[in-house]
Amino acid sequence: MRFVHITTLLLFIALSGCATVARGSHDTMAISTEPPNAVVSTDQETKASKKARKKNPDIPVQYYGCAATPCEFQAPRKSEFIMTITKEGYEPVEIGVDNGIHKESLNANLAGSAGVGVAAGVGLGIAVSSITTVGTGTAVGAGAATAAVVALPLVLTSLIVDGSSGALYSLRPNPVTLVLPPDGTEFKPHPKVKAIREKRAKKAAKKNKKVSE
Repeated sequence: MRFVHITTLLLFIALSGCATVARGSHDTMAISTEPPNAVVSTDQETKASKKARKKNPDIPVQYYGCAATPCEFQAPRKSEFIMTITKEGYEPVEIGVDNGIHKESLNANLAGSAGVGVAAGVGLGIAVSSITTVGTGTAVGAGAATAAVVALPLVLTSLIVDGSSGALYSLRPNPVTLVLPPDGTEFKPHPKVKAIREKRAKKAAKKNKKVSE
């Protein structure tokens, strides 16, 4: 029975999501500018603001951002938002921030979940063999036979948990280092700004179409 308890514990650890525990659902955006003391604002409402406005819609909306560069703020890893950096005497700069899979976390997730799966499989084999056979050789053999069967569901479940929480993702670009253009300076817009706005427009049009139907 001790092996069954150990296996159950290993399963619980895997199911909780490797990256979710290690990285959390929020990423830290770091912004620095030259010159410093620029204001950073976004069009992404904070989680606390959404929660508060559910209880009282009259409360002003609060957005992610920070008051003076260099600065940091935390935002959900699965966010997509437009960040605006402003300072008196300089052109406002918009930067599109989206997200992508963090390869190191994905690899760690796969390796960790697979490892737990193998250990759980061996544990199950030992537990079963302790009831039906005598000797650890048979037990380990039974565990090896079930390891692959146990590992795959654990890997898939862990990926689902981490994908849902956003822990497998990272915001990009991050960090952001920017030389502010003086007033009147022409500069090339950040390409992700247009992409995010187009994506939002398509999503809104699709939603309006469903409502009209």
